[in-house]
Amino acid sequence: MEFNQEVLIEAPREKVWEFIWNVEEFAGCVPGVTNVSKVDETHYDVTVEQKISFLKAKFEIRIEILEQREPEFIRTSGEGKDSKIAASLKQTNEVTLGAVSETQTRVTFLSTVDVFGKLGSLGFSVIKNQANNIFKDFAKNVKAKLE
Repeated sequence: MEFNQEVLIEAPREKVWEFIWNVEEFAGCVPGVTNVSKVDETHYDVTVEQKISFLKAKFEIRIEILEQREPEFIRTSGEGKDSKIAASLKQTNEVTLGAVSETQTRVTFLSTVDVFGKLGSLGFSVIKNQANNIFKDFAKNVKAKLE
């Protein structure tokens, strides 16, 4: 599944870039994130809890920073699983920061998420709907933190 979200933030691009690198606070904008810990300079462990339909999932995800071009682009990948409900996921994320003006930044989030196991069997529309709501809330939360 692919998700694309764009938000205009009333803050300079450099301020938004700095916020993204405060990984704990940035990841905390994702609904359901309960823990973030830095493993090393390019790896983070993230715990995410979500209720989708009748299943409650708790994913332990290892995120790797694959590419960064300061102050405009970050690409990450992640894999995680919830052994309790026999589900797993793989994801890639791209965050692009475009300076609209000295005081405005357009932030584009592009994510690809593949879900396997019991959670994957719920059906594309159920998962896609939940994920779209999560991405909308995430973008709204990032905007609220920076403005």
